[in-house]
Amino acid sequence: MEFTVERTLRRRGRRWVAGGAVVTAGTLAWLVAALGGAGGASAPLILMFLSLLAVFRGRQDLRKAARPFRLRIDGFGITLHDAELAWEQIEAVALWHVPNTGEHSEETTPPKPRLTLWTAPGVTLPRKADRTWDNRIRYTLVDCEDLDQSVTEVTTALAGNAGARFETAPRAVRPPIPVTVSGPERSVPGGEQVFADGRQAGTWALVWAAAAVVFSYSFWELVHGRTVGPEPFSAFGPLGAIGCWFLTARSYRRWRKPLRLRIGPTGISMREVTEDEQHFAWAEIAAVTVGTSEATTDKRPWLVVWPLPGTRPGSNPSYLVDGHKAYALVRLDRLPGGAEAVVPVLRAYAGERYAETA
Repeated sequence: MEFTVERTLRRRGRRWVAGGAVVTAGTLAWLVAALGGAGGASAPLILMFLSLLAVFRGRQDLRKAARPFRLRIDGFGITLHDAELAWEQIEAVALWHVPNTGEHSEETTPPKPRLTLWTAPGVTLPRKADRTWDNRIRYTLVDCEDLDQSVTEVTTALAGNAGARFETAPRAVRPPIPVTVSGPERSVPGGEQVFADGRQAGTWALVWAAAAVVFSYSFWELVHGRTVGPEPFSAFGPLGAIGCWFLTARSYRRWRKPLRLRIGPTGISMREVTEDEQHFAWAEIAAVTVGTSEATTDKRPWLVVWPLPGTRPGSNPSYLVDGHKAYALVRLDRLPGGAEAVVPVLRAYAGERYAETA
């Protein structure tokens, strides 16, 4: 499959240049008026500087679009404008996310990944290699933000041609295996397994509702000049009723939408208490691991899903490990039966996608 960048780079570059030029013209008029005594000149000067930066950014994109570029991924290997690499010359290829470095970076959405490859020993490209902390030679081929095609199309091409060389999860998590974009076709006895228990929340909903009725009745009697039980009990009737009705509603919601994990032929679905469910189809999953999660300091076993690049919306909370996106779904001891009940079902459905990390 052939990939291009000209259309995206030119469209983005023209947008930056046009927007920056319009703002520059406006700030010039503002600056002339400011120098004429209509106000200070600092604000228009700052705005003009920022608009010129936008023009400079747009010109960079336009220059990049004019440079030679070729990217072809097929059964032979990867063809670039300055090199042809057979798969035997490639140690690994990945869609690598650049880690965020800002505050609370694990809570922010990472940008689209970069297509990177590691060459086999003795193989180099006629371009500058990336800086790395190991002895593996890595090259960044293209930023997927610049491609005219989607990340999903790149993932499909790599999954169909790269075999085990396509790294979709850190090697410390799972050894490289051939990845397919179709899910495992398995039929496990018993069908889909659901791990949820809202009975405790339902019991508490009944308890709080009964207490709320008692407090409400005592307040009603107090309004009519009668007291029910000790005087302090009647005096705190309104506050007790409000608090108990709130706790009743809260427990009812937790009973109706409890913590729930579903594992079945279609994939993995996870819902936190009172929240919406998120579903991971098997075709979206590169690996499933059970072990410690780098998203938290808690060392108890977690269920972690590693999706194929381009298959998950960026709005879902995730974190990065060695450039790969991961989702820590749930700590297994929170589920009925714990890891002893969940892991056999997970292993049966996930097949080669399953890996034990702790």
